[in-house]
Amino acid sequence: MQPDTDLPRLIVLTTDFGDIEGYVGVLKGIILSITPRAALIDLTHSIRPQNLVQCSFVLGTSAHYFPRGSIHVIVVDPGVGTDRDLLLLETPDATFIAPDNGVLSAILSKNDSSYQARDTGYLQVPDNCEAYVLTESEVWLKPVSNTFHGRDILAPVAAHVSLGMPVSQLGRKVDSVFFLSTPVPTREAEMISGQVINIDRFGNLITNITKDLLLNSSKLQVHIKGTKIPELSTNFASGLGSKLSPGLVSLIGSHGYLEIAVKNGNAAKILSVDVGEPVLVRTDWPG
Repeated sequence: MQPDTDLPRLIVLTTDFGDIEGYVGVLKGIILSITPRAALIDLTHSIRPQNLVQCSFVLGTSAHYFPRGSIHVIVVDPGVGTDRDLLLLETPDATFIAPDNGVLSAILSKNDSSYQARDTGYLQVPDNCEAYVLTESEVWLKPVSNTFHGRDILAPVAAHVSLGMPVSQLGRKVDSVFFLSTPVPTREAEMISGQVINIDRFGNLITNITKDLLLNSSKLQVHIKGTKIPELSTNFASGLGSKLSPGLVSLIGSHGYLEIAVKNGNAAKILSVDVGEPVLVRTDWPG
């Protein structure tokens, strides 16, 4: 996917490397050694270690904010050194270079809504996308480490793609890619059942319940871990909360998902919950 202008294609980095070791800097050094005029930006390097679901969620809620034609390099790879493939996925809007381990699941779902109801496994590439397994090693660093494919393969591939190298010179086209299913909220009568699918650094609990499921409800009551939140708030600083947690609020976050937070606090710690915690929303609550 080519950008709309003649400017260098933006390369966006997403990893679970953190900011202590030099891994992120090495990725950038490799890219800049190949193409010194590269435009680089960090999406995040704070994905929880080996957390494929969180990485998929962050990409799915963030990638569309970048310029058309951006190249996303994703290094969250618990299977590094095994026989898992390395993938280049071309969508109508961007290029994604990543392990074929499920980190691109949300991107795939956004290009084919039927993915959302599918089970974990290999699925056919969406009709508007193309996928390639990286097999041609001419541009890779040598020797290739068993434990740092981000440095030795993904970074140089991204640099050469940004310079216009045809994808056909980097690998072979494939018809299927690995999809990692995530829980889908369900509705029975006036009760919506969902769960926490991500926790941000502030301790805000992001659920899989979308605002579309709540649009026609004038009054809501959110239930989590024995605590009831009597209404939706409009921001993190307002809301009635509950007797157990007076500062607890529920709101529609910036990505369009129901979130649970604590005013000036950490909801995950206060409620002692983690990803997977059930969340119920009663939509017929009279107030």
